[in-house]
Amino acid sequence: MSQEPAAEALRAHRWSRRAVLGAGLATGGLWLLDEPAAARPPGDPGAEPLLPGRAFLGSAGPIIDPAFEISPTPDPTALYDVPALSAADARRLAPRRASVPGVTARSQSRAVSGVPFDFSYHPFEIRDLPDTIRPYYLRNPMPLVDTGVHDTSGVRMTLRYGRLYDHPVDQAQYGLALVESYRITGNVAYLNRAKKQAQRLIDRRVGYGGGWFYPYPFRFQLHGSQEIYDPPWYSMMAQGQALSLFCRLYRTTGGARWRNAANATFASFLVPPVAGRPWGVYVVAGRLWLEEYANPKRISGDLTYNGHNFAAFGLWDYWAMTGDERAKVLLQGALTTMRDVYADIRNRHWRSKYCLRHRSDANTYHTIHMTQHIQCYAITGDPVFAQIAELYYADFPPHGVTGSVALQPGRHTGYRFDSAGNVTATRTISLSRRSSAPSAARLKVRRQDGTWYQISAGTLAGYHLKELRQHSYQVGEAAPMGYRILRPATVAVTPLTAYAIDAAGSMRSVVTDYQVGDSVNLDRQAVLNGVAHVRFADGRYPEWWAGYPAVNRS
Repeated sequence: MSQEPAAEALRAHRWSRRAVLGAGLATGGLWLLDEPAAARPPGDPGAEPLLPGRAFLGSAGPIIDPAFEISPTPDPTALYDVPALSAADARRLAPRRASVPGVTARSQSRAVSGVPFDFSYHPFEIRDLPDTIRPYYLRNPMPLVDTGVHDTSGVRMTLRYGRLYDHPVDQAQYGLALVESYRITGNVAYLNRAKKQAQRLIDRRVGYGGGWFYPYPFRFQLHGSQEIYDPPWYSMMAQGQALSLFCRLYRTTGGARWRNAANATFASFLVPPVAGRPWGVYVVAGRLWLEEYANPKRISGDLTYNGHNFAAFGLWDYWAMTGDERAKVLLQGALTTMRDVYADIRNRHWRSKYCLRHRSDANTYHTIHMTQHIQCYAITGDPVFAQIAELYYADFPPHGVTGSVALQPGRHTGYRFDSAGNVTATRTISLSRRSSAPSAARLKVRRQDGTWYQISAGTLAGYHLKELRQHSYQVGEAAPMGYRILRPATVAVTPLTAYAIDAAGSMRSVVTDYQVGDSVNLDRQAVLNGVAHVRFADGRYPEWWAGYPAVNRS
């Protein structure tokens, strides 16, 4: 069906937070995991305990299926935001010339000592960033009263069939959101709770090869295949997000234990893979991969795109904290992989793939892929990452876009489709005056051209209505994608008309004095009343919009 598959219903109930992408709940009963005695600080006022824990270590328990249930749910608001930059930061972070996918300049074997992997990489510039454009940035604090699943000490857990278990990615992500909320508010309750998440990770660590690894305690079935991961198994996504959390806590508090934890976690990125031992970093076809699903029995994984990219953000945090050249070259290698495999991950005119091994549909992770490329555009200043985000955006709209669809007078036909995009039913209405209908999603349909709205109420409820300029379109600004740093472009047409739009969708225009070839900066792209536009960031017409074809982006 053109609607998201049944898995979407499982995602719908999960707690979501702005910019930090929360980990999903897994199905299947599991034994309770209790926090170690050392990790039992007094509960803070906002943490309402759900269930006490009881100790478990040993029995494998039921299988968890499928993969998306231990990965982050997408939050499209992370894609929308356009943080303000100071003039000095805008100049410092100005983009450079775009690199070329597949073209590398260096080999790690001749680069930095202490990195036990040989891989090709592009020497991307790596930049420190202001708070407002760092990975996991929040504009607004999360609620202090925790409505998510947690244990009696306030540590994030996952609940299934009345049982709790620890989840390292979820704990790290929740901790990152809490640190951000503390940065925004100064309320120490956020910071104290963030420390609890970090301490739980430390208390459950497994030391190997000089590094700390954070185990998953449940059986896992990779993409519903016959490949079963018995616990403990490890994920570089967990390693990377734990590394980010420890770095942020050290940056915030100066506490030596957080720096020590960051050092030990970074050391896990330097552990060569050995079958049956904790591992997560390996080289595949000359590319450095940070494996989200590292097989616990052999050197094999899924080559999962979003998990690799999140793990790379941990390397960036560690480099920003320490300036460590080993972290820098590993990050450059991970970014090179991200850049060079984008075309294999891409599905033209459809959602991208979740991984390269199974090549399964990314579903809502397609939006995460866009967001990650926009973030890497800021980290490197390389426009190639913005270009890739724009390609993915054009292939399939961002997930989670809802709104009111304007229906102009005339005939409107709604369609129902099967999973292959075949029409199974139609309904046509005729309007003598303007009307509207709510849309639950803006998406594409297999084997059908254009963009469609999933109508959720009214005569066309349950049908899909095609987006048609000046006939059926979502009112106002929809599906925005913001750039973290300025996006250079040149004017392509003259005269160029710029537009302003209000929340009700009313637009006004002005004919600009731009000439073909003039340089402009953009900070956002979006669909205004059903038509693609880009927004000027500065210059003579800041925050005015131009039609998408009116400018050329490098």
